[in-house]
Amino acid sequence: MANQFSKTKLAAAVGAAAFGAGLAAPAGAVVVVGGNDGWEVSFDGNVNAFYTVGNYDAGYVTESADKDSSRVHSGFLPAFFSFNVKSPTVNGMTGSARISFAPTIQTGGNKTQFSAQSGNVGPVPGINGATIDTREVLANLSGAFGEVSFGRTLSLFGRNAILNDMTLFGVGFAPGADHFGSVTFGRVGHGYTYPDFAARFQYTTPVVNGFQLAVGLYDPSNIAGVTSYAGGVAGGGFLDETDTPRFEGELSYSTSFSNGSAKLWVDGSWQDIDSTCQGAATTIGGTAATCGSITAQAWGAGAKLGYMGFEFVGYYHDHQGMGLTAQFNGASVYLDASGNVTERDGDGYYLQGTYTFSGKTKVGVSYGEGNLESIGATSTSLYAGNGHIERAMWTVGVYHDVSSWLRLIAEYNHGEYDSGGALATKPEADTFSVGGFLFW
Repeated sequence: MANQFSKTKLAAAVGAAAFGAGLAAPAGAVVVVGGNDGWEVSFDGNVNAFYTVGNYDAGYVTESADKDSSRVHSGFLPAFFSFNVKSPTVNGMTGSARISFAPTIQTGGNKTQFSAQSGNVGPVPGINGATIDTREVLANLSGAFGEVSFGRTLSLFGRNAILNDMTLFGVGFAPGADHFGSVTFGRVGHGYTYPDFAARFQYTTPVVNGFQLAVGLYDPSNIAGVTSYAGGVAGGGFLDETDTPRFEGELSYSTSFSNGSAKLWVDGSWQDIDSTCQGAATTIGGTAATCGSITAQAWGAGAKLGYMGFEFVGYYHDHQGMGLTAQFNGASVYLDASGNVTERDGDGYYLQGTYTFSGKTKVGVSYGEGNLESIGATSTSLYAGNGHIERAMWTVGVYHDVSSWLRLIAEYNHGEYDSGGALATKPEADTFSVGGFLFW
């Protein structure tokens, strides 16, 4: 490949949005290496860091006592280093591929120099907790027919909800004082379910009069933890068979007008999950459980309206057999009074309003909720928390582009947790974060 270099503007979002999903990051310089045969190779990415102080009530997700915290960490987005390839166009078709590595900066709560020694081994080796996540391994074939895509990237259901969430470039929900994991949670569980990065085949139509349809066939998902309750069942487990793929889809409509634009979308997800118990029964939480199957399904609808610096976003979704997990003190499936496994219902929404001054400083406020319906006192949850569960969060943020490659952020988040009467109080948490991104 010849050493021919040119510079172009990066009009893609960091990480998940970078493959044309819709939320623009600041434009930065990307070095494109081109050859005489028409191939191009480019690189893009970011490094980000935040300082967060927080106050957590006892009972708020992971906390057993009132606690204050102070952390230095990656935000809702990790850092990214992404490698892109684009083919020459042959017979009207262009190929492209992308591989993204997503490291974080924080390590575990016990840093190396403070870790306990074991015999003569010395301090615990390594950096104790930092992660590198390969989020995208993706190939596209594009032409007049639309686009055929295969590999791993952000799922369709909930995609536009997360990409239009202003906390994507901030912090959002942090589940506990010392439990940030690899990244924070943004508004996940407080307005939308996490679309995750999943293996799939996908077809996207061309845009026709503003409309575009995307459909995908996905690697199916188990329900975390449910198979561990199969003790005593001969020859099989419990909700451990995924003999069909997961299907997801998104239909969107975009238009523009004088000084403004609008986008509407609907999305959905569907998957069957079966059991290999073959009609046997076991005991879960004291209830005789009949092995069966469930259908995990969801739908959502959203809208974005922009006009003269103002932007408004709203999204609502409804789900059965998916959504909040044990990490959020809830269960996506449960056993009814007869011991039949049943999908738990839930929903969520968020509303967001922002204004951008001089094209550089965005100020915004948003509110969202995530809910799981009560499963009744006579039912047995496969995790915990039989009552109605509600998680809510307010966010106020300022996002300022110092230049095309530097963004500074200040963000306040207030979270509330209602466990449906399981706790005497409704614990709350407040966090304030400042940080920034360097893009290339």
